[in-house]
Amino acid sequence: MQKVLACIDGSTYAASVGDHAAWFAERMAASIELLHVETGLTDAAEQALLSGVAGHLHDQGVTSVSRRVGSGTFVDVVARSGADLIVLGKRGADSQEERLVLGAHVDAVLRATVVPVCLTSKIFLPIERVLVVLDSNPDHRAALAFAMSHPGLAGLSLDLVVITATGEDTSAKIALARAELRGQEAEVFAVEADRPGAAVEGYMASRGIDLIVISRAALMPAGAPPLGPINPTGLWNARTPVIVC
Repeated sequence: MQKVLACIDGSTYAASVGDHAAWFAERMAASIELLHVETGLTDAAEQALLSGVAGHLHDQGVTSVSRRVGSGTFVDVVARSGADLIVLGKRGADSQEERLVLGAHVDAVLRATVVPVCLTSKIFLPIERVLVVLDSNPDHRAALAFAMSHPGLAGLSLDLVVITATGEDTSAKIALARAELRGQEAEVFAVEADRPGAAVEGYMASRGIDLIVISRAALMPAGAPPLGPINPTGLWNARTPVIVC
């Protein structure tokens, strides 16, 4: 059975992390492991934290849930988890109120793992329409492949956006995207932008999106600085979860 890892801390994102994990686990026929990595809380407080989220899921009818307190650095514990999908909040307990910064572990987790990572918003909202963000490189296919093959996204409406620089030819990537869709109905657009966030911000101004999918290659190209201080519009819109694959 596949496993969805839900990373829980004392932030206000904890319930949302559990809800997103449950949504994916149901669609993937996967189990859920609730993970808290030691942060100086007492044993009783750590167990209470995990029990609270487990109880929240149980009340929703989710039964295949295990709980674990990990020892070591957060990134190492997550990287060794053997999960098929990792779910964590966009911000943790130390940065949950900082709208201009991602959580301290986000960049490191994305670089230390190759499995899909879902970065959640504070509140889980119904997911029906997915925006797949592509760059113009035809070799970067991870986001498109994920959207087309992952059971968590099966049956959802798709929009595909190809980010292009001014004057750049995106015909090859758009043709590839249409071919990979294999007849599935979807909107495919080319958007001129200098970064993924700008493309998403412009796109979402006119269309509603419930989930964003982007590859590591498009989000974190070689030589790009670590993710951290950001403008929280567009890609990191507060109400829209993001999957990095």
